[in-house]
Amino acid sequence: MTDISINEINVQEVAQLNKSPLGARTALPAGKPGGTSITTWMFLGLLSHSAWGGYPVLARYLQNTHHIGTMSLATMTNSLATLIMLALMAPRIKLGTVNLKEMALLIVIVVARGVTNLYASRFTYATNVQLLSLMAPFVVAYLSKTFFKEPLPTRTGMALVLSLIGSVAMISGAVGAAGGKATLLNWVGIGLASVSGILLAFYMIFIKDAGRRGVSAETLAFIQFASLAVCMGSGSLLVGEDWRPWLSLPFAGIAAYFAFALGVLLLGTIVQNNALKHLGAPTYSTIQAWRLLSTIAYSWLLLGEGISTLTQAAGTLLVMATVTWYMILQKRERDRAKSDAGMAPIGP
Repeated sequence: MTDISINEINVQEVAQLNKSPLGARTALPAGKPGGTSITTWMFLGLLSHSAWGGYPVLARYLQNTHHIGTMSLATMTNSLATLIMLALMAPRIKLGTVNLKEMALLIVIVVARGVTNLYASRFTYATNVQLLSLMAPFVVAYLSKTFFKEPLPTRTGMALVLSLIGSVAMISGAVGAAGGKATLLNWVGIGLASVSGILLAFYMIFIKDAGRRGVSAETLAFIQFASLAVCMGSGSLLVGEDWRPWLSLPFAGIAAYFAFALGVLLLGTIVQNNALKHLGAPTYSTIQAWRLLSTIAYSWLLLGEGISTLTQAAGTLLVMATVTWYMILQKRERDRAKSDAGMAPIGP
């Protein structure tokens, strides 16, 4: 179970990856990637961001309101998603397109991401979890510099500083709204969300590369769901997690469970992975800030944990504006470089 947010590598990094053992890329046609209009894919990208905005909210709601165990929650939601995929999308699941080494790497990433993200949602506000996932663009930029020896994209340092200022404002504003009390568990949740954001960056690089090599979104989603169901289920049994709250789950909890499994995990993952493959991560990421806005709205409706101070509001606007500006800037630079190289840019 992963909350998948996106980022990608600039055009120099793509050129470098073309030389890597992961396989060569081919440029996507402009205007109608994959035969579908760019407007349609942008709408679907927005839909997937809206779905994933509900991830930390529903996870927090089911764990803290209905006392569902963290690993049992992952097991039940991913098991349902896996079964539905097998029933409806089996022909699109082609495990032979992913070798064992790549599959093992994906499983490690998604399980680690799932554990840190779910426990983060349990311990701290859903908005904090989503906020820290928006740091993924900057993590990808620094990973590119470290592993691919590429220069940082333009304005990365400035955008990172502004985003950190906004993040501090949001988190401190939440502490102020709680009467100035920040519990140890709250800070543990923030720490886990930070680790989860780093894992997200590795995940998105993997997904983008796999999509360019022709691995279907359904195949990747199936591996993700099945591995989480098995690993989290085994972990839950090993630690003796209490499953009894599932037996007394009220209608509201059941509805939240199905929304989580089908709306967020199944719909969100498949639509997101298809949008990533056809739009490219730079274009998809330009609307990434919508995810935080969705989380804020869902938190207010379901948990009563919205934006309640001016400091939080200012921090939220600063982070959303900075991330959007940064991703649009990187997409323009990438498109210019592609144009100079005689390749059609992806997106408008």
